[in-house]
Amino acid sequence: MTSPAKPELDVEVEVKHTEGGQAELAVSVPPEPVTAIRDQVLKEFGRRASIPGFRKGKAPRSVLERHIDPEALNERIVEDLVPNAYDAALEKTGLKPLDRAQIGEPEMTAEGGLTFSAVLTLRPEIELGQYKGLSATRRITEVTDAHVDAELERLRSRRADFQELSPEAAIEKGDLVVVDYEMFVDGEKREDASASGYPLEVGGDQLFPELDEALPGTPPGETRDVEVTYPEDHSDSSLAGKTAQFKVTVTQARRRQLPELDDDFAKQISEVETLEALRALIRENLEAMGKALAEQDVRDQLVRQVTETSSLDVPQALVGREVDRRIDEITEGLEQRNLTLHQHLQNIGRSFEDWRADIEAEARQVARRALVLDEIGEQEEIKVSEEEIHEEIQRRAGAEGMTEQALAERVSSDSTELNRLVTRIYQRKVAALLVDSAEIAEETVEPEPEEEEGRAGEEGDAAADSTPE
Repeated sequence: MTSPAKPELDVEVEVKHTEGGQAELAVSVPPEPVTAIRDQVLKEFGRRASIPGFRKGKAPRSVLERHIDPEALNERIVEDLVPNAYDAALEKTGLKPLDRAQIGEPEMTAEGGLTFSAVLTLRPEIELGQYKGLSATRRITEVTDAHVDAELERLRSRRADFQELSPEAAIEKGDLVVVDYEMFVDGEKREDASASGYPLEVGGDQLFPELDEALPGTPPGETRDVEVTYPEDHSDSSLAGKTAQFKVTVTQARRRQLPELDDDFAKQISEVETLEALRALIRENLEAMGKALAEQDVRDQLVRQVTETSSLDVPQALVGREVDRRIDEITEGLEQRNLTLHQHLQNIGRSFEDWRADIEAEARQVARRALVLDEIGEQEEIKVSEEEIHEEIQRRAGAEGMTEQALAERVSSDSTELNRLVTRIYQRKVAALLVDSAEIAEETVEPEPEEEEGRAGEEGDAAADSTPE
């Protein structure tokens, strides 16, 4: 059944502004367009329906109405009218929503009209700061032998084998272990702060750093007692100023066995034949990645400048949704480590309120940046073309090891992912506009000492990736 043509609508709209930068619309559609849609649907049904005693298309309206499900008829009317009525309401009020509205359940009125509500987050008024002719510095960090060595060690670590430690062995820093622990305060076990199957690398755990000192020298399978004294201002008042006893049992312990750094290793992880050729390839790719990071830093400098000098109120509803999304994501990650959010907050000594406030502050900055970029894009009439979407899908498919068709099907079936993809392209184009109009100085900077070890790991697998973004 084809959709009937949508009539021009003259709707009635009541607007109620609510907290968080939102508005609630009460939309009323008069009876005439409802009747017009009803007539078209009945005619289509009559042309297709086989009703005893009548030729197709010849049954009178009264008979047709008895043979069509009233609920299905109303659903069809709602399906055709509500989107058109919502658009008409926006045009009439001049409101600019940031995202899709939450449409309430439509209702048919006694007079034959249609009413529904819509809650939407409003686009705030934005007074842009200067965004053309800005200044930034492109900082290129020289790739040193230490960077190449660090990348080689990272590649060795990623291809390490792991051997189970025997009961006679002693745990060392760097070993991977899994522990069960129980927490006791004033002799009482705290179930909410006990855990099973907690994984960590000895010497590198941030959630429970006391284990880094207690576990070395412990044979696998043994239990150690660990005391933790909490500060007087600890976020959990039941622990503030108290000393807790932890019984920690090592259930698994494994040690890395690194491969030899030689020509065979180079052949295993790349298409080159020698270790020296691998070092040269790593240097080349680190330099390319460094340039890409420097370009990203330039974009970040310019976006930060225009964001800081622009004036707007970020809708709280928009921030709240982003905060909820991030908390769900973090909680899911903790669950994969057999930890609850409550345990995580206890381990880092934070209250939920303070922790959430930090996430909210970051989410607000991200939303502010996005709104400013969107406003610049509107003023500069920047659009995202189908060709650009296709090119982005091609690029991502290669990076994710998927076929282009598989990724395209996934994106097209998920409106959220499609919107994110388009937003990334859009924001990239706006940032490129800022760069093109800016004055860019360039300087070569010496790497900080603490960067020597971590640089390669942060930039990705330099031996395998020769096409950095």
